[in-house]
Amino acid sequence: MQALVLVGGFGTRLRPLTYHVPKAMVPIANIPFIERFVDYLEANGITHIIFAMGYLPDPIANHLAKRNSKAKYDFIVEEQPLDTGGAIKNAEALLSDRFFVFNGDVLTTIPLREILKVHEQKGALVTIALTPVDDPSRYGVVVTDEDGRVQAFIEKPPKETAPSNLINAGIYLYEREVLKHIPAGQPYSVERGLYPKLLEVDAPFYAVAFHDDYWLDIGKVEHYLQANFDVLSRKAPMPIAGKEIQQGVWVGKGVEISSTAKVSPPVLLGDGCVIEDGATVGPFAVLGNRVTVKRNAIVRESVLWEGCIVGEEAIVTRCVLGSHCEIEANVNVEPDRAYGCGERITAGVPA
Repeated sequence: MQALVLVGGFGTRLRPLTYHVPKAMVPIANIPFIERFVDYLEANGITHIIFAMGYLPDPIANHLAKRNSKAKYDFIVEEQPLDTGGAIKNAEALLSDRFFVFNGDVLTTIPLREILKVHEQKGALVTIALTPVDDPSRYGVVVTDEDGRVQAFIEKPPKETAPSNLINAGIYLYEREVLKHIPAGQPYSVERGLYPKLLEVDAPFYAVAFHDDYWLDIGKVEHYLQANFDVLSRKAPMPIAGKEIQQGVWVGKGVEISSTAKVSPPVLLGDGCVIEDGATVGPFAVLGNRVTVKRNAIVRESVLWEGCIVGEEAIVTRCVLGSHCEIEANVNVEPDRAYGCGERITAGVPA
């Protein structure tokens, strides 16, 4: 089977983390998202992956070039942003008679074979995956009949008026014939353009809901944090890099933990991390390679990328720190936000 993965976006909701790092390369529990996503595709029988790229394509391609992959890769780079439908049309020359399409910011375990099964049974032109969410107002809500045929596709309805909590999961199975409905050489949205058009022409357009499989859009800071924590807590059943030295505590190579430090699971410490005297790390903390947490500092409910330094008696809570951030001593870092790579944080909020 073939898959087209849309990884061309600017990652604006994750800024400043994505000013210099494409969204597809942000680490989820110290493994780049794109690595986890390709593992998922290969485990689901995908043998040919096309990456529709735009913003900062080189880090993605360079990382995948080092991977010992079971699948064949192709890369196509947009000269201008083309939105979801435009990106699909732009890859037309590489697409087969039937192919999956994925939004490139979804961490999931949804089984692709189940989508294929429904697609074939219904003789569908398009079949999309649905997932339940608490607040559907930020997504495309999908209404189906009892047979699974799509009746309405409502983009970002107010929560109180949403007819369902089942939303578009960003996973689609297309027959090549659908490409004739997408204009070439211009920005075009499948959510706002193609899907309403398919309903107008009464095309065989189906959906299948996955109520029990893991799914999360990692595109916002709070969701990015949640994805990391879900991997640590095993809510998202995905590999964790490192050795589990006690229940819920994973460490990489060369980690140094002071005998007076406190490590509260779940915690992941990358290679070469140093946790000094009296420091507290966790619960729910992911530290990338070569992170130093100095004396009496606290890091909890946070993700720190490689090379960060947390100064003595500093406090980091509910934050994402880009690589090589430095927190000065005694700073209580402002929570619920992200800090860009290389930032030096000299002031925060009152302790």
